[in-house]
Amino acid sequence: MNSKTPKYNNPAKKTATKTAKPASQVKAPLLPDYPPWLNYALLGGVLLVTFWCYHYTLDNHFTNWDDGLYIYENSFIKNLSSNNLKMILFKDITQNYYHPITMLSLALNWHFSGADPHAYYVTEIIIHLLNTILVFVLAFSLLTAMVKKGYGKIKGIPYLAGLCALWHGVHPMHVESVSWIAERKDVLYLFFYLIGLIMYIRYVMEGKKTDYVWVVLFFILSLFSKPLAVVFPLSLLAIDVLLKRDKVFKQTGENKIKNLIMVLWKLLINKILFFVISLFFGYIAYKWANEGGSITSFQVFTLTQRIMFVGYNYLMYLIKLFVPVHLSSYYPYPELSDSNLLPLYFYAAPFAAIAVTLGLLYLAYKKGENYFRVALFGFGFYFFNVMFILQFVSAGPAIMADRYSYASYLGFTFMLVYFVYVLIDKFPAFKNAVIIVVAVFSCMLAYLCEARTYVWHNTETLWKDVIVKYPAKVDTTFTANHSEYVIHVHPGVETAYKNLGNYYVQDINPPDYDSAYMNYEMLEETKSKDAGVYSNLGNIWAIRNNVKKSLEEYTKSLSLNNKSFDTYLDRGITYSRLGQDSLALQDYNHAYKLDSNNQRLFEMRGYLQLNGLKNYPAAIADFNHLITIDPANPDYYKNRGLAELNSGNIKQAMDDFNKVINANPKDGECLYYFSFAYKMLKSYPTAIEYAQRAQQNGYKLPGGYIELLQKSQKDGD
Repeated sequence: MNSKTPKYNNPAKKTATKTAKPASQVKAPLLPDYPPWLNYALLGGVLLVTFWCYHYTLDNHFTNWDDGLYIYENSFIKNLSSNNLKMILFKDITQNYYHPITMLSLALNWHFSGADPHAYYVTEIIIHLLNTILVFVLAFSLLTAMVKKGYGKIKGIPYLAGLCALWHGVHPMHVESVSWIAERKDVLYLFFYLIGLIMYIRYVMEGKKTDYVWVVLFFILSLFSKPLAVVFPLSLLAIDVLLKRDKVFKQTGENKIKNLIMVLWKLLINKILFFVISLFFGYIAYKWANEGGSITSFQVFTLTQRIMFVGYNYLMYLIKLFVPVHLSSYYPYPELSDSNLLPLYFYAAPFAAIAVTLGLLYLAYKKGENYFRVALFGFGFYFFNVMFILQFVSAGPAIMADRYSYASYLGFTFMLVYFVYVLIDKFPAFKNAVIIVVAVFSCMLAYLCEARTYVWHNTETLWKDVIVKYPAKVDTTFTANHSEYVIHVHPGVETAYKNLGNYYVQDINPPDYDSAYMNYEMLEETKSKDAGVYSNLGNIWAIRNNVKKSLEEYTKSLSLNNKSFDTYLDRGITYSRLGQDSLALQDYNHAYKLDSNNQRLFEMRGYLQLNGLKNYPAAIADFNHLITIDPANPDYYKNRGLAELNSGNIKQAMDDFNKVINANPKDGECLYYFSFAYKMLKSYPTAIEYAQRAQQNGYKLPGGYIELLQKSQKDGD
């Protein structure tokens, strides 16, 4: 052989240079370089569309559904004092869930913007846009890792990641999480959750321990934003399946089932720290949610019925992923029949859920391992992130909620996008048709998303939407001879009618009592067991000066709940208006046992003791307490002075009157009391002087009062 033969002609060496590299090391041509501007352009377009869908939210108002609990009625977020920060960080200040980062973010909103809802919605939308970016990064990272893990060449990864981000950004089921301020916890927990998932993919692909530390940190931050993040370790397990991490562990023996169990066990052990953290936070979340009344009693429904709910919800969330219509902020539990049975479709739901899931997984399995892993990831991620809110244990009064799709849809959306790509790649002839279907579906989501934001504009639009979809009604069925009838009650959503009624009374000026009454009356007709409904009706009848009806409603309310401070107080006020002072005092004393420091209670009881029962020592005691609560209120000194005066303690009375006059020298009523005090002291010239000053400042003196003083002065002379 010629010694000058070029090296590249050596067959042995030529073969050696073509030895295939492991799939994990392949970078090209399976991973083509995409220009950076493409990612930015796609993301920019997705963010613009998402922002357009939510632009109306910027003009939304607070609602009376938990916004008060979290914001404008929550004293802890209104001042960033050391004590309030301590309460925010270490206590469940909403009696709902422990989510300190969420509450801290709302406290910062209040610090800079107060009660202006605009800033809160700006914050919600910004976090949602950031989440949309993170979904893009997550999908991009997964697809890139899949190529390296042997899934073959995947074309157009930026476009696929952009589609995942778009569907997350504009899906109508996510409006509840973004356009409801009280659900700040949803957008915030997913923000940290997504970063944790992205860092985990980096850890799996590069093996850096620092990435593992970041995963743990963002997992904890997600938990501090919303306890639902406890499922994070299971989401990591779904990623392990997708990225074939089970193949890292060596399999021994021929028994495939034994090998599978061993691999799964090793994957779980690898996440033991995450599961320990989840168990700890899960216990705290359940304990505080149960104490706060968020966990419905297990006895309300049977075990069989709860299994039906799980199957039904599992399917309904999936159905609304594809057909997001008839959305509601409140989905009531189904009505039970006279035999305590659910509607028939609930009994079919678990079997349908199992058939759909196993059927699709089986089809994917038959097509190949890679397809099966993608399907297993999609269904697994979806189930893991929705399993705790499928209502096996009822977390709240509604059977399902749109907001629970905010994280759970991610896995299923990724699976759909991947199989859309496979369809185009395997059947190029259908490419245009598939693109048109995807475009139409995306436009539909965007249109419905934007329309859904209008529902959350304010309390009235929110609850009217629920009532339209789930109206309460009373059906009357007559017998053949028309002499008897049976009434069928369909309660609808009681919360909607009650909160809408409250809105008309409490949130608008002037109050619309007629509209409020219509909503409360509907609940009365459907035989509501909510004591608050009858208490509110009592208030409306009191405003209408129908005292008899008012007392009837208050009494009905207390028969359902004898621990209501407000109802005892309101009924006491009504008795007082009727002059039934002893009954009024009984109700005030009942209210005192429920809240021994309420300012309004001490005011009403103090006035009753002073003006009605003439029990001046008791009146003095109540006004003493009021002065400790609000020492700058002149009325408290004036009334205590009057009680002292009637008790014969003239000096103490005049000391109190002086405090009032020093604050307001033109208080005609107090000037008159001063005059009366000097009359009791028989200092008639001074009494006449104060009486004239009272008259000059608009106080109407008793008839002949000055003449009486002048006569007394003359007789004394």
